[in-house]
Order: sequence, then structure tokens, then C-alpha cells
Amino acid sequence: MGRTVVVLGGGISGLAASYHLSRAPCPPKVVLVESSERLGGWIRSVRGPNGAIFELGPRGIRPAGALGARTLLLVSLRDSSLEADHVISAIPASGIWTFGAIFRRSRSPGNRVMLGGSWLQTLEASGCVLSQELFQQRAQEAAATQLGLKEMPSHCLVHLHKNCIPQYTLGHWQKLESARQFLTAHRLPLTLAGASYEGVAVNDCIESGRQAAVSVLGTEPNS
Repeated sequence: MGRTVVVLGGGISGLAASYHLSRAPCPPKVVLVESSERLGGWIRSVRGPNGAIFELGPRGIRPAGALGARTLLLVSLRDSSLEADHVISAIPASGIWTFGAIFRRSRSPGNRVMLGGSWLQTLEASGCVLSQELFQQRAQEAAATQLGLKEMPSHCLVHLHKNCIPQYTLGHWQKLESARQFLTAHRLPLTLAGASYEGVAVNDCIESGRQAAVSVLGTEPNS
């Protein structure tokens, strides 16, 4: 009987891991588990009320740069379970380690403004209502200050992504290496992948999924 690999999380890392697993010369049975109604994680395109298309989450890929001891593991579902020989966890690690979440304020083509950080944390701590009107007002103020744009935008979409960008805290790499050593020492059939571990960019997430597949297969999958 062939091996079964369960991939937890249908974001870009989980999809990349599933793809590379399926490209192996003798691919295992791959089961992708996603809790939401769609795949893609933070990556999503939506159409505004006026027909304008907005990209939520990351927008592009960098074109350069290098980028327990049981053999059977049960993954609990709502009303059943899956039997697997190995599990790749590509879900956010907020439930495993306490990572911070950051939003950065910047300008980019298309006049996209990202707000957050200590400013957002202060608002939340004060009990302020995080309304779409508030975010739009602050975004327009940022665009006016940084880009000199005084006119009202013709199209505007406000979307709140909470905990979308992991912020690696001091000692992150040591914690990650310690976790991997624990998994190896106890021969646990679990591999970690995704933005919570080795980079938050799209490139990093795709490579993380590929490396997870390599770890499970023990060899490089076909391109």
C-alpha cells in the first residue's frame, strides 16, 4: 500500500507542497485539508462595487534571489479522521508559538496603502471601533502626505487582514531549529511549512512548500 501524506492548509505553501508531492516519480496519495470554502490563503482577487478589481494579500513574486515515533498519524476532522503516514502543516503557527502580527504602512503602484503596527495596536487597546471609514481616512491621509495625492480616489476597497504577516521575534531561528530537532529525534511524521517559519513573501512560501515535499519524499520532485 502506498504512503498517504496529509497537507494541512490550502494557502500558497500547502498548494506548493501538494504540487511537488504529486510530481514525484512514485507520488504518495496527497490529501489537502482546508477549513475555509476556498484555496489560496491570503491571496485573493475581489471586484469592488464599481467593477474595479482589487488584489488582497501579496501581489507579486520576486523574480530574482536565491531562495511521534509512530509511522501512522491521525488528523482529527470535525466528524471523522484521516489516516496518514506523514503530515505537512502549512497552517499559521499562532496556535503553536506566540508570534506577533504586523502591518506596515507603505506606498506602492496602484496607491495601495497598508496600515497597522503600533498605531493599530493602540487603537485596539483603547477600545476604538475599527471601521472601514477610519481605515480609508487614514489611508487617504498617508497617500496625501507621502505621494502628494489630494484628490479623492475613484475606487477604494478596505479590507482588514489580522495576523496576516508573521513577525519573527528574537530567537525565532533558534526556536525553529529546536522544533525541527525535536521532530527528528522523536521521529515524528510532521513537517512544518508556510510563512510562519522561513519567510513571508510569496517566493518564500512556495519554496517552503517545495522543501517540505523534498523532506517527505527524500528526493527532489520533478519540476
